[in-house]
Amino acid sequence: MLLAIGRLRDDPGTYENFDFSFDPADSGEDCVLLTPVRAEGAVTFGGNAFLLSGCLKAAARLICSRCLADVQLDLSFDFEEEFDEQEYPGEDAELDMEDIASQIWVSSIPMQVLCDDDCKGLCPTCGKNLNEGDCDCPKDEADPRLEALRSLLDQE
Repeated sequence: MLLAIGRLRDDPGTYENFDFSFDPADSGEDCVLLTPVRAEGAVTFGGNAFLLSGCLKAAARLICSRCLADVQLDLSFDFEEEFDEQEYPGEDAELDMEDIASQIWVSSIPMQVLCDDDCKGLCPTCGKNLNEGDCDCPKDEADPRLEALRSLLDQE
């Protein structure tokens, strides 16, 4: 979606609204969009720069960082961007809103998501989801790299 912004120079402070939906080319390998991303906001000319502000919203399925369970979230990201007037000269200047919104979307997706604040994760030995119950793995197995320290405690 191309948004004409050149005419905003004629009257600083005026704005042009935008409201559109799009499917970003890449949302990351752990993020599956359940709805298209909706972008809404406005661009205004502030005298020497174009100011873009708005919000991106979509429903997505991500993966819990601890237990690998699917987590469905309604994501919403507010944003503000500034574009130098000299990069967009002339009355026919346009912003590629879909490209800008896609870049903001990809950089805003959380890197780590939890299914619950108290998520117990997976057992490092057998891989069982500990949110579903304890496993039968021994609990007091020491890290072999720390055995030398244990021997010092045993000597006392």
